[in-house]
Amino acid sequence: MVVELEQIRREIDLNTAEALRLCEGLDEAQLAWRPAPNKWSVAENLLHLTVTTAAVLPSTDHAIEVARQNGLYSRGPFSLGLMGRFFVWYVEPPPVIKLPAPKQLKPLLTGSATHVLPEFVASQRLMLERVERADGLDLVRTRFQSPFASFVRMNLLALFSVFTGHERRHLWQASTVLQALRTATR
Repeated sequence: MVVELEQIRREIDLNTAEALRLCEGLDEAQLAWRPAPNKWSVAENLLHLTVTTAAVLPSTDHAIEVARQNGLYSRGPFSLGLMGRFFVWYVEPPPVIKLPAPKQLKPLLTGSATHVLPEFVASQRLMLERVERADGLDLVRTRFQSPFASFVRMNLLALFSVFTGHERRHLWQASTVLQALRTATR
């Protein structure tokens, strides 16, 4: 696997481990606890990530398929361009710029909050499959179009990099929820 995708794979694994660590020992009420009515719980942050992954998988699959059909192969090295670096900077924690999540990505926790972590872990495996399928493709020439805003286009390296940065952002938010929970229950 090319070095850039190995790094993405490590980041996905680290984000999965962080989610498992954050949720360790939490019960239903703790997972669903919100520090304020307009703030997301730990479970809602993970649900948002899971819903986001599900929403980008078809576009990711399409980008990979089109790249294969067009013979866009390369072993790299690859680097993020200016816009890719901007998108990654935007999603990394702590958030500098805050915009509301698109309506279709706002988490709606129905049922048990304890089901959210296994669903998140499963979604991580699905994205890891796409990372593996992208190996050998030209990660810079392969284009991805956002399913949320048609004017947002980026290359596959930027997509994967934004994906892991976005996860770190929401895992950071979940960790701040846990800090608030510990303070509130003292």
